[in-house]
Amino acid sequence: MLICISGYTQSSDDNQVTAKLETSVVDEMVVFRATVTNSSEVFKSLRYVFTAFKTESNGALTKNEQDGRFTLEANERKILSNFAIHRQIKEKLVMLLLIYEDDKILAKDRVALNEIKKEAIVYDPDDGIEIKGIVVEETKTKPGKDFYEFFYNTYNQNQINGSKVVGVYEQLSFGRSTIIQVKIDDQVIHEFLAKPDIEYLEEMSDIAIRKVFIYFKDLKNQKNNIIQY
Repeated sequence: MLICISGYTQSSDDNQVTAKLETSVVDEMVVFRATVTNSSEVFKSLRYVFTAFKTESNGALTKNEQDGRFTLEANERKILSNFAIHRQIKEKLVMLLLIYEDDKILAKDRVALNEIKKEAIVYDPDDGIEIKGIVVEETKTKPGKDFYEFFYNTYNQNQINGSKVVGVYEQLSFGRSTIIQVKIDDQVIHEFLAKPDIEYLEEMSDIAIRKVFIYFKDLKNQKNNIIQY
């Protein structure tokens, strides 16, 4: 077997919801099974996003995404989705499972194939292991999807590789208009009224990228100052 697998799981202690990517080899395929467990006594109505990020030999990044809504009874475990890939894969592949309650991430799990660990995992004294360079999407209209493509491509071209998940969300506003938000955790970094204007969306993407870059730069400086102190 030519692949090297690494990963981690993170759950919410308050909600007792755990995400888990189970990996197995079947014949010539590596199978990833996205599962979630509700260890609490409370019924949950949730949403999942299961994404595969593959880095080609030329450095190009492609992704395949599955998502859906689901419910969990108290103390229930559920299989959400499966993804299979040939076991002889040589490219870097990152599988990410995110579990949402509304717009809040309750739990997440990450598994990587052919990844150099020291380049892809950050050990944080407060949060444990963090994922890097992930952008998730929750848009509803063509302008929203166009903005996401501009933002996502620029984010990767500039190799920002942030240590927290960046989300692009679209929400209904007055009438038939929508508001696009770029968020890190629950903090809104940039928001604007969506318009079907390519130049305008490119401009908003550039502004959002600068703000995200500054956010991660300040976050890194804060951590360095704490370490020095």
